[in-house]
Parts: sequence; C-alpha cells; structure tokens
Amino acid sequence: MPYENVSRFRWRCIAKPGAALLATLALNGCAWTLITAADATGSVIQAGYAVASNYSSPRFVTGRPVDLPSICIENNPMVTSADFLPSLQLVLAQRGVKSDVYGAGAEPASCQGRLIYNASIEFGRPTFSDESRAYLSTIDMTIFVRNEIAVTARYEVHGLSTDRYSSTAVKLKGLVKSMVVDQTRLGGSLASASSGQ
Repeated sequence: MPYENVSRFRWRCIAKPGAALLATLALNGCAWTLITAADATGSVIQAGYAVASNYSSPRFVTGRPVDLPSICIENNPMVTSADFLPSLQLVLAQRGVKSDVYGAGAEPASCQGRLIYNASIEFGRPTFSDESRAYLSTIDMTIFVRNEIAVTARYEVHGLSTDRYSSTAVKLKGLVKSMVVDQTRLGGSLASASSGQ
C-alpha cells in the first residue's frame, strides 16, 4: 500500500505540469495573437512613460517671459532637494542667462532680476517598480524686475502625470522656458543683424 501512494504522488507531480504544457500547446493561433497583442501593448505603454518622463510643462504661468541676460536667485533653505539649485542654474545657462545665488536679505545691488522659488517633495512608486522614490511634486517660481512681479509659474503633479518621476532639470526646463527669453537665440539674432545678414 505505501508504494501506491508514492506512485500516485509521482504521477501527480508529472501530470500537472504536463497538462499545463499540453493546454498551452493546444491554444490556437487566435489565443497566441491575443497574448502577443497584450505583451506589445504593455511595451508601448512602458515606452510612452519613458519618453514622457523627458518632457514637462508648467501647469500655471502668469506674465510674459522676461528678457534678462542675468538673474539673482534667492536661496531657499526650506527646499531640501540637493539638485534643485544646480539644476536651476544649468537650465538658466542653457537659455543664455547667467545666475548668481545669494542668501535671503543679501540681494546684490547689481541684480537685474530676482528669482525666488519653493518646492515640495513627495514619495511614490514608479510604474513597474517595487521601491518608493522621492519626486518634486510642486515647484513655484517668481521673477521680480525692479521689485515688481514680472512672471510667476507653477508646476504640480496631478493624477497620472507621466512626468512625475522626471528629473529636476526636466521639470525646471518647462518652467524656465515659460519665464525667461532665450538669450542664446536672441544673441544669434543680434549677431546676424549687426553683420548685415
């Protein structure tokens, strides 16, 4: 009798995976097409998230972009993102705007414009990931010219925002683009105009 239980156990261990394999092989072409289509759809969605994470746009902008070759940035110690200020200065430099950082209340007299900012950090899990990750959920920036507000912009994450986990520089690029005139293009236009082209 004990040998009968052993042989039944072996048969079950072999029969169950064998039946699953047989059922898989028995699927007709239509079922394989559906499985392939579902797999392709998942790949397209994942690729869409990857592309969208490289673009960001501001949610709210008030005012027109200012035409400044340089700007002073007031450091906000409440913003704990270590890459915020370096990213902001990099994005401004890409638009041909020089920037200097100063402490609150220590604005140099030579400042043509003053930029103040605030940002909030939240945590979440990116799609297809099990680990929680920090991301900038809101960014507020205001540029003052001659102590008057010239332009303000706000970025915020809502719902299924595809740029939620984008880099700080990507999020800032969308804001700065809507706030500051591109000096690199302006410089090229002035150079070609002065040379008579």
